[in-house]
Amino acid sequence: MPTENRTRLRLPALTRLLLAGAASVFAITAANAQTVVQATATQDPAANAAAPGGNFGDTSSTFALRTGDTATATDDTAPAMTTPAPARTAAAAGTTTAATPDPDTFGRMNFREPADNTRTGSIDNLRPRREDIDAPGVRVGSFIIRPSIGEGIGVESTKYGSTTTTRSFLQTTGKADIMSDWSLHQLSISATGVWQTNIGGSGATKPTASVDSKLRLDVDRLTIANLTAGYSFARESSTDPNSIVGASTQSGIHTFKGGADVTREFGKFRGTVAGTVTRNVYTAATLADGSLMSMSDRNQTTVGGRVRLGYEISPALIPFVEGSIDRAISDQTLDRNGYNRNANIYAAKAGVQLDFTEKLRGEIAAGYKQVRYTDARLSKIDAFTVDGKIDWSPIRGTDVNLTLATGVDPSTTAGVSGSTYYTISTAVSQQMIDNLVGTVGAGTTFRHFSPNGIASDQTEWAATAGLNWSLSRYLELAGTVAWNYTDVKTGTDTRSWSAIAELRVKR
Repeated sequence: MPTENRTRLRLPALTRLLLAGAASVFAITAANAQTVVQATATQDPAANAAAPGGNFGDTSSTFALRTGDTATATDDTAPAMTTPAPARTAAAAGTTTAATPDPDTFGRMNFREPADNTRTGSIDNLRPRREDIDAPGVRVGSFIIRPSIGEGIGVESTKYGSTTTTRSFLQTTGKADIMSDWSLHQLSISATGVWQTNIGGSGATKPTASVDSKLRLDVDRLTIANLTAGYSFARESSTDPNSIVGASTQSGIHTFKGGADVTREFGKFRGTVAGTVTRNVYTAATLADGSLMSMSDRNQTTVGGRVRLGYEISPALIPFVEGSIDRAISDQTLDRNGYNRNANIYAAKAGVQLDFTEKLRGEIAAGYKQVRYTDARLSKIDAFTVDGKIDWSPIRGTDVNLTLATGVDPSTTAGVSGSTYYTISTAVSQQMIDNLVGTVGAGTTFRHFSPNGIASDQTEWAATAGLNWSLSRYLELAGTVAWNYTDVKTGTDTRSWSAIAELRVKR
């Protein structure tokens, strides 16, 4: 058999030594790489927790004529809760994810709004609202402005006793919301105005205007200060007990408001100190013969202070107690009937603040209020109070609002101190399809006068229904119908209904 010849490759000794050293270094490096575990960045949950929201239950009490008409409910009575998103792993993402931004010095992350107003997807796998429904707004520097203007046509019928008046009218509505886009602090301004022009029939128009502004100052991680200012105008309702019977145009009410509050956390406790100033100025009423009747004796300024202390059982449940003292000062010492209606107002209440994320939030409280007049001929007013505002979303696309309010209005009738009113109202909003929203609402107000027997108690009922159809993100069509009935115990009842359709342009 042939013999296989094999050739052996022989390397020099120096070359073999170099290769052996390189192999040893590579083996050591690989072993070290397998034992190194990269540490992931951790964050302190307490540092990322949302700070207390704005005004801790803005329930400032003002004693001004037609308090119920000028008071507005605040949407920030409860602090917002932040739900952390689940962490993405590198395996699930498939790519390296960006690091989570660290909270700022004050423990808040006020992220700027995307310039294109892009919406995120639905977290509950339901069909999200279309991206082209909401107007993106206009960015001006560090502010975002969302203006809108509407033009509508409506009809209204009012029956007072056996007399019925009907009118048709054009209505122009303007609105603008301005929001700062800052990383710290926040300024928000909201302005609305309604102007009506009769085109048929007879009856008084109902113009309104309001401007509200709020500056939130993030003093530190545990302290928030708020500065507020506002103005509103409304025509006094003919069903108001202080309105002029038979007047063709009731008095207009200019209301100027200002305030400041500071909220501080002390461990589980939360404390709020607040001060408010409210001024009401009344225009002259126009009588049936065209003459003017001055209402300057009703002009009044109210200055007050409020203190609240709450205890956080959990972020969703905060019981609290609150006390306030106000002083009402009229421009004229004596009114048209010779009474001094300057007064001191004392109030105390206890309640609970709720915040179960977007499903249920708000607050409800019960208490006591007393009004003591400077004029000894006017008896004091004592009232048991129930106040609250609850926002509930049982399912996606459905919002239910419940409001309870108690207030005291002084009277312009000789010998009558004033009236205590209790209001309960509810509204339900339902998103029928992605660009169609329906609303229904109902409410009732009971008014009791003090002392008994001089003025008549009354009960008012109200109901509304409406549809809002978004044709595009810049155009929407809205329709509303409303019904009111005022039942006066020993006087003339009033019934009214109205309907209006409006086309709005948004940006």
